[in-house]
Amino acid sequence: MALSDPAARRYADAVFGIAHDTASHDRWLSDLEDISALFSDPTVYGYLSSTRVTQAQKEEVLAQALPDVQTHAASFAKLLVAKRRVNLAAQIVEAFRERLNATRGIAVATVTTAVPLTIDARDAVEAAVKRYTDAESVSLSESVDSQIIGGAVLKIGDRIIDGSVRTRLSTLRRSLAQG
Repeated sequence: MALSDPAARRYADAVFGIAHDTASHDRWLSDLEDISALFSDPTVYGYLSSTRVTQAQKEEVLAQALPDVQTHAASFAKLLVAKRRVNLAAQIVEAFRERLNATRGIAVATVTTAVPLTIDARDAVEAAVKRYTDAESVSLSESVDSQIIGGAVLKIGDRIIDGSVRTRLSTLRRSLAQG
């Protein structure tokens, strides 16, 4: 996911620093996911974003809705509300997850093919992603889209490698039309 707001990455980096210092990456990820899920509820979002509701009232709702998050994560949720950054919660989670995966040597990739991958083909894609990213392991998601006709479209972070037959045919069509 490409982040549209640089503030989301800054918040994620700050939280990641805390998580790293306390060796609590997984706990922070879980807490951030809980906060993001809460903030994504339209009713809660509207309440927390309202200028008619006091910060104390908002913090009371947070305390009731997030009883299981660690103290620092609860404080972070309050900070996002106070700074009117509730809308960034999902992007913060994604940036934190990206940073955690990078630290752990995990490349996250998505491959789209016209038909489901065989086990051998999946292994080959994972090996190619490892070579391309120098990652120790790969978290590969698969999707099927018959519109690509054949080949594959591989997405690694914000990079896309399009080896689909559909794109090759389109490129050939354009070059023939120009020639």
